[in-house]
Amino acid sequence: MATGSPRLGSIYFGGSTAAQFAFDSLTQNDLHAAFKQAQWAVRTAPIDPAATSALGSTSVALGQPNRAYAAFVVAGGLGWRDIPTQLYWLAQGVATRDVDVVKPRLDALLRLDIDSDAIDNSLDLLEQTRPGQVALASLLMEVPPWESRFLIGTSKLDGNNFEERLAAIDLAAAKGAQIDCVAVGNAANRLIVLGRIGAAKNLWRRACDRAGDLYVSDGTFEVDPAKLSTSPFNWKLQARAGVDIDVAPAPASLRGHALRISSSMTVRTIVARQLAALRPGHYRLVWDSALDNGRPDDSITVLIRCNGTETIDVANAPVPAGQPNRSSETFTVPERGCPIQAIDIQKAASLSGDTQTGWIDDIQISPLG
Repeated sequence: MATGSPRLGSIYFGGSTAAQFAFDSLTQNDLHAAFKQAQWAVRTAPIDPAATSALGSTSVALGQPNRAYAAFVVAGGLGWRDIPTQLYWLAQGVATRDVDVVKPRLDALLRLDIDSDAIDNSLDLLEQTRPGQVALASLLMEVPPWESRFLIGTSKLDGNNFEERLAAIDLAAAKGAQIDCVAVGNAANRLIVLGRIGAAKNLWRRACDRAGDLYVSDGTFEVDPAKLSTSPFNWKLQARAGVDIDVAPAPASLRGHALRISSSMTVRTIVARQLAALRPGHYRLVWDSALDNGRPDDSITVLIRCNGTETIDVANAPVPAGQPNRSSETFTVPERGCPIQAIDIQKAASLSGDTQTGWIDDIQISPLG
């Protein structure tokens, strides 16, 4: 009706419509018209948060901070879904470095799927300090709808920014937060594509594989299969004709679950592989193996390969007394030419061609010196 009216110029709308006119005038840099419409919005709908928000926004644009503050105090008390109001108080919290002000406003805006420099600045503020990291962790504990966006965004950070966000994620996971491991897996894959294998491994370990260690993911074969399906660092089982591989309850000489390998292959065979990102240095590699009768299975070994192709030399290392099922070796990752490794589980050939079954469990890598 308004659009078709011959006297459109004489029709006056108040309330949220006048507030929208004010915001439209602000985008056109017509501050005088914006201020008039904002005043009219407040006069016609004083308890509509959009009205006082429009007045506050135009006051900011006009360089009137006291009037803006007064307007946004009212707007802030009237509703949490008004975006300009949330952005104003978020900016105030960042300016004063007040975590208690920033936390709820940031949460509200992220729930509305808002993306702006103010959001990035507030995240930077929270991630830079321990109290801020605790605040972010407490928000993640609530399983907010913006969690996936937040976790995937980790792949865009580097240096201290990456470590600071990781600290907040680590805190949340340590407190039992249900971290979205699909999103973490996506972020880790993006980091791998960028060549940041170590960062990807650290993110996955601290968010979704806290039972493992920095060097081997799910070395005990106890991680929830639902999480493994999203991990870029899970074991890739190499099943084929003549080889059956699965995770099953282990023989009595091992613990919990273990990797069961049944093979009739007449050649040595790689049965499982995992991506690794070991830094140059000396390491110890250990694992437990067993036959169905519980005795050690010497036909199962673990190899480390540079770039998944060139095997690193290993040396046997002594095993503590009382651990007959344990194997121990040492190896060295060279300074050059080995930025990415593969951890390979190998089954020896069956000379007779008969099916032979063995188990491997508790694979660990630790630095030496």
